[in-house]
Amino acid sequence: MSASIRNRLFVIAALIVLSLWGLRPRKVEQVRTNADGSSALDSVTHYGPKLGLDLQGGIHLGLELDQSKVVSTDPKRDLQLALTVLRKRIDEFGVAEPVVQLQGDDRIIVELAGETNPEKAKQVVQRAAFLEFRITDKTLALEKALPAMDRALRQLGVTAATLQGSAAAAATPGTPNAVSTLLGGDTAKQADSLDLGEGLLSSLIRPAGGPQFAGMPGEYMVPEAAADLVDSLLSLPTVARELPRGLTWRWDPEEISIGVEPFRMLYVLEDRAIMDGTHLRSAQAGIDPLTSGSIVTFELDYSGGQTFGRETSRHVGDYMAILLDGKVQGRPPVINSAIYNRGQITLGNKPMEEAQLLALSLNAGALPVPLKVVEQAQVSSTLGTDSIRQGVVAGAVGTLLVVLIMIGYYAFSGVLAVIGLFLYILFTVGALSVFGATLTLPGLAGLVLSIGIAVDANVLIFERIREELALGKSTRIAVDEGFHRAMNAIVDSNVCAVVTALFLFQFGTGPVRGFAVTLVVGTLASMVTAIFVTRTFYLMWLARRSPTAPLSI
Repeated sequence: MSASIRNRLFVIAALIVLSLWGLRPRKVEQVRTNADGSSALDSVTHYGPKLGLDLQGGIHLGLELDQSKVVSTDPKRDLQLALTVLRKRIDEFGVAEPVVQLQGDDRIIVELAGETNPEKAKQVVQRAAFLEFRITDKTLALEKALPAMDRALRQLGVTAATLQGSAAAAATPGTPNAVSTLLGGDTAKQADSLDLGEGLLSSLIRPAGGPQFAGMPGEYMVPEAAADLVDSLLSLPTVARELPRGLTWRWDPEEISIGVEPFRMLYVLEDRAIMDGTHLRSAQAGIDPLTSGSIVTFELDYSGGQTFGRETSRHVGDYMAILLDGKVQGRPPVINSAIYNRGQITLGNKPMEEAQLLALSLNAGALPVPLKVVEQAQVSSTLGTDSIRQGVVAGAVGTLLVVLIMIGYYAFSGVLAVIGLFLYILFTVGALSVFGATLTLPGLAGLVLSIGIAVDANVLIFERIREELALGKSTRIAVDEGFHRAMNAIVDSNVCAVVTALFLFQFGTGPVRGFAVTLVVGTLASMVTAIFVTRTFYLMWLARRSPTAPLSI
């Protein structure tokens, strides 16, 4: 065997080994949602390329700007900024080959292959993740303002009687329907089960503290059943105006049990944040070694650390609330000394998964505008399994027909082409796996289609060889001339196919891109097998035959 043939066989063997390595089984951690809503990690064995949403199943979300929360002056720019943040979040979310792209001028499409928890997915894409640090009020401003707030409510006609008899108030001539106009029906209904005094807010808001619960400055307790009602009352402009300028109020999103009664904690805070998340460098979920609760540790950049240290040094002994999207995260800690570039967000008894989602949202940055889900679909993995099975059947039938036609028409040369065809399939699927490409349903169709296209180059070469043999040339010369004269046509057609696929990939959407990727990889693999592998097989055959031996073609 000549050195040239030996080198060719070495290259072919290397390609086979690389393709088989790409098809090796891989253990992948996948989140499973239980019937009770909890999550667990399963170890799943994956073979071959990554599967897209249509083959593996998953979640499809359509997002638009939430104009009810903010009026955007430049929707296109805001969507582009939101798209950048979402891509960073989804990358850290750990979904294989997600699709995050614009659709038209007003919608973002998010596709998460393999994800089965739609609520978790929506939480990731919709959370604003705006982080703030604010000092709690220590002047008892809310306690002093409550009488004036109650007087403002009475002037509006909002009293215990109107809340607990909203229907009668609406029917009384001259009495505005304060409940339906200012508060809404749902919050008014809560008043039926509450013991309301003449001073509405004074009877519902009380300073935190007692034998079972040590309060802090700016912290207040509200019965859980009255939280929405109090929130609506405080949001009335004439009521909110009674709180001194420079202060605001925020809620803890989680209820707390004091004795046997559930409460929601209300905090009065300075209106100015001493630091926000724009200086955040990194965030990481973890476990508090003292409480075994979930935490998120964060690190600020140098500039943010200097500002944070300067501000916290001015407030040693005060309490600092940590807010995420306007909600207080746990009870505000006391500032014992200046805090610079490192800090911690305590999530208490929240699951570790919540801490991980918060960390990845913080790392990706805050959404510049609020988004709402306008389209949601969950693709069943069963549908994907059916598609794969039907695709495999179609591929097997197509391959069988190609094999029969090639062997029946080109005899021994057809056998060489068929061997190259099977290597083509191995190289194509292996390359998709090695480069981490995603195989979608259109991509699977493209793979089946390219099985027939793969032998097109062989047909050109074989026909040229037959023409050379018909001219009376020897087998060796006819083979050399056949490959040489067919090369231009092969390269031209394949380059055109690759250029077309690149345009499809650049300007197409997810499914079209999947088809384009498979077409490019398949085209390159077919050129390797037709030009290099089949030629090697001919050289090996010719090396064992006399130059005048007839060729079965």
